[in-house]
Amino acid sequence: MGLFVQQNGRRSELQERIAAELQEKIRSTSTSEGTARSHPHDHEESVLLEHQHETRTAGITITILVVVLIVAVAFLANQARH
Repeated sequence: MGLFVQQNGRRSELQERIAAELQEKIRSTSTSEGTARSHPHDHEESVLLEHQHETRTAGITITILVVVLIVAVAFLANQARH
């Protein structure tokens, strides 16, 4: 189930159609919302980055727990050997 598209070094017909649709969508969005408004993805990025500090502490906590787990497994393996 694949779509074979012949390219010959230029854009395929599908790529041209997608590009035209995206350009039309950009034009309609910018005219309906006004060109003075900031890029719509700027707000989404700021919302995502707003709670970034919580991710850092979670990453540190997970790393510490993984290290403790590895040490515990190594200790138990050493005890089982003796």
